[in-house]
Amino acid sequence: MKKYFTTPIYYVNDIPHIGHAYCTLATDTLVRYWRKKVGKENVFFLTGTDENSQKTVDAAKLAQKPIDQYLNEMAKNWRTTWEQIGIEFDDFVRTTEKRHVKKVQEIFQKIYKKGDIYKGKYTGLYCTGCETFLKESDLDLNGHCPQHKKPPQKIEEENYFFRLSHYGDRLLEIYEKNRGFLQPESRRNEIVSFIKSGLEDISISRETSEFGITLPIDGKHKVYVWFDALINYLSGLPQGEKNEFWDHSCHIIGKDITRFHCVIWPAMLLSAEISPVTEVFAHGFFTIDGQKMSKSLGNVVSPLTLSEKYGNDALRIGLLSSFEFGNDGDFSAANFDNFYRSRLAGGVGNLFNRVIVLVNKFLEGKKPKKLSIENDELRNFEQLFEEKKIKSAIDYFFSVVDSANELLNKEEPWKLAKVDIEAAKNVFAILLQKLEFLTQMAEILLPETYPEMRIMLGDEECTGEAHILFQKTDE
Repeated sequence: MKKYFTTPIYYVNDIPHIGHAYCTLATDTLVRYWRKKVGKENVFFLTGTDENSQKTVDAAKLAQKPIDQYLNEMAKNWRTTWEQIGIEFDDFVRTTEKRHVKKVQEIFQKIYKKGDIYKGKYTGLYCTGCETFLKESDLDLNGHCPQHKKPPQKIEEENYFFRLSHYGDRLLEIYEKNRGFLQPESRRNEIVSFIKSGLEDISISRETSEFGITLPIDGKHKVYVWFDALINYLSGLPQGEKNEFWDHSCHIIGKDITRFHCVIWPAMLLSAEISPVTEVFAHGFFTIDGQKMSKSLGNVVSPLTLSEKYGNDALRIGLLSSFEFGNDGDFSAANFDNFYRSRLAGGVGNLFNRVIVLVNKFLEGKKPKKLSIENDELRNFEQLFEEKKIKSAIDYFFSVVDSANELLNKEEPWKLAKVDIEAAKNVFAILLQKLEFLTQMAEILLPETYPEMRIMLGDEECTGEAHILFQKTDE
């Protein structure tokens, strides 16, 4: 079995915040599950940066840097951030790379030869913030872009158009044949309804763009950033659509870019006679203490800030446990800190430390004979990951922690060992088996703590030395 996972490619007009980290960590965690299940060589994970946009040009001017220098510095910043917080991707694609430019022009030519690209005049609205052409019906009550809360530009220019209107029926056929093409179900229903309402042809070039990929058929035009960006999923995969991973692809995206990925992208692939992506999962957004992240509010949080204080595993499991993957939710620094103290340091860490200390003290570290216990913990955990219910899987992990702590406190094996060592051995056997289950789950959820858990559990015969898994932090 093969698996190909991708994140969106991120604009480099700013540095990563925890919204970007949430999506990337979620994808990385799903990747870790599948690497454990089917082998690392059977999973390919791609992320990267989206650089061919007007926002990039504006940001470089604001930074008073040449565009190439700015792009190189920002792409390095994004890549380094992901590496620092424990993201293990197989490749990192930049849309200014030669391999990407070559693939974009190749796909454009295929669609052009199919007769699905024509020249026309666009008159309407354009939001530079989200690099999107908008209709009046897309605007909020103030006539602003609903995402950026600013009025869009009114533009009139000669562009090249893609015949998206020709692909409504074939797109609906994809949704009918592959019920899991877009998840969660609520997103699927929205897009199916949108397609059924009728599709219009879309502009795929800009004559006024200062920066971007030149159209192979017209040197005066640059490829529209969204047409260009979507193709990264092919340009970043060795041999593109000819790679066997392509037929097992899953795009993890934010819900705001669902139409691009689930209407325009599959239509582009159909036109180019390439099999569409297998699956798209559109996750929700989170607010910070009930408010949208905003520089003006000063509530934009860097993942590196949390990582440096609490560690990469805490960042990962703390963010992903905030709300169920696919839903909207809220993030609170106070709740995050409490989660670290009570669930990680006081829960997982304390449990491992207590059990190993007690086994070393009363059994001289020698493991009692294993009892015959059903391995339901792992089966249930795996089922939740198969369904991409990441928070539920984390909750299940902590339910095992709680059950082990309850058993420890109820049976009090430190007292039991003084009067009935055989009964105490049975309790320790159950506790050690629960620690084993937790360690196997931690390989996915707490990858940097996992090796330490393994060392504490020792080998088949004896436990290792006890130590603190999660250090206390300053208030």
